[in-house]
Amino acid sequence: MSDKNFTTLKTTIDRVVVYLDGARIYRSGKAELKKGFQQVRVQGLTKNLHKDSVRVSGKGKGSLGAIDVETVYQEEVSHEALNALILEEDKLQKDLTVLTQKLEFVSLQNARLKALSDKFSLEFPQWLASGESQLTTLNEFIDFETKRNTDFLKQKQKLEEDIEKLQKKLSTLQAKINAYRNRSRVEQTFTITIGVDVNTAEPFVFDLSYQTRGVTWNANYDVDLQPDKAILKGIAQVVNRTLEDWKNVELEISTAVFKPIRVIDPNPFYIDIYDPYARPASAPRRSMKKMKAGAAAFAGVAREEEVADYALDEDMIEPEAEMKESAAGVQSYVIPGKWTIPSDGNTHPVTLTITELKTEKEFYWAATDALGVIAQDKITNDDEVILGGNAKVYSEGEFIGETHIARVPPRDEFKLGAREELKLAAKKKLLKRVREKAGLVKGKRAISYEYELEIKNFRKEGSQMAIKDTIPYSRSERIKIKGFEASVEPAKDNLGIYTWELKLKPDGVTKITYKFEVEWEKDYEITPTLP
Repeated sequence: MSDKNFTTLKTTIDRVVVYLDGARIYRSGKAELKKGFQQVRVQGLTKNLHKDSVRVSGKGKGSLGAIDVETVYQEEVSHEALNALILEEDKLQKDLTVLTQKLEFVSLQNARLKALSDKFSLEFPQWLASGESQLTTLNEFIDFETKRNTDFLKQKQKLEEDIEKLQKKLSTLQAKINAYRNRSRVEQTFTITIGVDVNTAEPFVFDLSYQTRGVTWNANYDVDLQPDKAILKGIAQVVNRTLEDWKNVELEISTAVFKPIRVIDPNPFYIDIYDPYARPASAPRRSMKKMKAGAAAFAGVAREEEVADYALDEDMIEPEAEMKESAAGVQSYVIPGKWTIPSDGNTHPVTLTITELKTEKEFYWAATDALGVIAQDKITNDDEVILGGNAKVYSEGEFIGETHIARVPPRDEFKLGAREELKLAAKKKLLKRVREKAGLVKGKRAISYEYELEIKNFRKEGSQMAIKDTIPYSRSERIKIKGFEASVEPAKDNLGIYTWELKLKPDGVTKITYKFEVEWEKDYEITPTLP
């Protein structure tokens, strides 16, 4: 059928649903159709479109027929644009040459005048002494020299600025020229042909959608830690490389993905006694890729690389774009207003949610850390999944650092905002160190220690605090750590690291004293040296 039997339908993008690894594009358009069978053609759609994802619906007195998706290759008409850029480049090169030569001339002229000035400075005293010149001549010379230097510096600065601007403009232009020259002369697009059986001649409205690659988004967060809550602002950093600009569209951000999800059954993990004399041929040959996959299966997870490879030959599974939340954890966000996101490959931030979460401050101090008491916020998530992403952390509006939030399930807890707490002070003090006299314990040496940990709480409310300190831990039978006693029972003891969990009183002082003894055989030295 010839082109004249087709009606060209002009469409605009009205709505975009962005997934983690692609997007679904929704277009609409209107066309006047005559009674009878008609074919409507939508041209110039992105080459990133997936043919099997095209869906069409419409409004009008008639019925939809076959829908064909055709790949179109056409020579890219870019010669005129490229020639225009080359002509502009030639003009800029000439302008740059003129400015460069002018700067060289001005510098040369200034050098010559400076040489004359230097000669005048050397010979003027002789002229003055012989009466051939007056002091007024010197004053005039000084005025001239000052004006000359000022004019030269201004002119030189202006020429250098103009040269720098031209060089930047020329570099941008040359990058465009290179892009044109490197671009393939054949452009690929898709054309959709829609068959329509028209009952009554009237305007028909068509809605079509398709999936496309070239779109990604990552979660970023701004977290403001306040006295009794955390304000979590979720931001989607959207990147559009679809080759189609989105102008004034309705936008929805979804956590769904295109690639299929499948359940991996683990394989048996066989082990045996190593036999160095076993023939290599007796063991089944396995490729490195399969061995890695087997190890991953033993760990109870499937490697993402293998899942991706497996999915290449399968049809894409289209996510349910209208679903706002599913039992599998898929969440989507309908963004208010209209959005414009060009296909430029840059990141475009889109605010998803602003949520108030419950938080509780915790404090931590390690006696071996010179920094001091560390404050941290324990945050309880609400009923939504927090995706993993980078986060900027603030404390009551003041920036305190950046971190990464791992994926957080609903109602789970996570910690953020490690920072120095100035309203809590802690210090460790050696109260007693006694070295036992030789011979007191036969064949042994010993040193006993007594320490004090002091914590001052200047806050107006009680504070939960974890305190850690270490004592020597022996890895030799010839060294014994004996007689550990503490005024407050530690909550944990692991390899000589003691942990106390304390509830500090407001404006109060808490002290912990502990003691222990190190005993070793006298003919041996301890490393590292004891304090």
